[in-house]
Amino acid sequence: MATLRERTTAPAHLELPVATGGVTFRPASRADIDAVHAVAVAAAAVDAPQSRPSTADIDRAFSTEGLDIAQDTVVGVDADGHVQAYGIVIDIPSRVTAAQVVLAGAVHPDHRGRGIGRRVFAWQLGRARQRLAALDVDLPATIETEGPEGAEALRLAARFGLEPIRHWLEMELVFDDRADVPVPSVPDGFRLRPATVDDIEPLRTAKNDAFRDHWGSQPMVESDWRGFLTAPKARLDLSRVVLDDAGAIVAFAIVEVDPSAFAARGHSYGYVHWVGVVRAARGRGLAPVVLDAALQALREDGVAAAVLDVDSENPSGAGRIYEQLGFVAGEVHVTVATAI
Repeated sequence: MATLRERTTAPAHLELPVATGGVTFRPASRADIDAVHAVAVAAAAVDAPQSRPSTADIDRAFSTEGLDIAQDTVVGVDADGHVQAYGIVIDIPSRVTAAQVVLAGAVHPDHRGRGIGRRVFAWQLGRARQRLAALDVDLPATIETEGPEGAEALRLAARFGLEPIRHWLEMELVFDDRADVPVPSVPDGFRLRPATVDDIEPLRTAKNDAFRDHWGSQPMVESDWRGFLTAPKARLDLSRVVLDDAGAIVAFAIVEVDPSAFAARGHSYGYVHWVGVVRAARGRGLAPVVLDAALQALREDGVAAAVLDVDSENPSGAGRIYEQLGFVAGEVHVTVATAI
């Protein structure tokens, strides 16, 4: 296989999208984070009513290692200078088994149907190809985006040739509806405790090992990982880790709580962002142990439910574990992509 530089067709020069539908386009800046967040919230209210993006989500995207805000983002602004659309091109900085560029963006519902989304998406694809064409690596590569099944954004992506490659199940556990669930005790030789700030880097090591055989997963780089675990909604105090007899983290359940998202779901909840067991410690029943401990912490903290997402084709059987703990499958999200 040729390198990405050799096999990627990319525009030598990429113009900003041409004005359309009453908006003009310019690169975003960090000063636009709140305005971009407002568009993301308005779009989610239509496309995924039970979710509400946080400002931290936008800030984290703008802070991705290697992202050049002036070149990798675009916003559409109306005649009054208000942001009504945005697009972000995220070149995943870690490339071990594959190169991935993820496209994120939205158009305010009041401004849809005017060709704005098509122009933003075409620009994003051009910029994504430029990012891939700069890489002298011989790896498979994809340009990806995702959204709820049936969402307008996925229909737009299909028009540009992106096809479904993975489905994800959102699962929810409402604590008051949970029956008694037998959970194994912590095996001999292991210790369970809350996560702490001192665990951030050891957790990255454990996460990278635990997820290296998961579809689409590349190792997290230090700056991006720290950004996740120090964001305002990160709750290390409710997250749980299992240590082996040498004190190394071998299992983890990492939790976020964002009160600004409660109204959209209709009740308070915590989001379990990652559950994992390092490869050397699998087969000991640590996944349900560490996840149930995090669930207990969430319930004791006073939230009404826990939510997580699982790959519908996860080979480890994670979905069965979650069902056994009381989670119920709900909305389906779809990753769509084009291969390079």
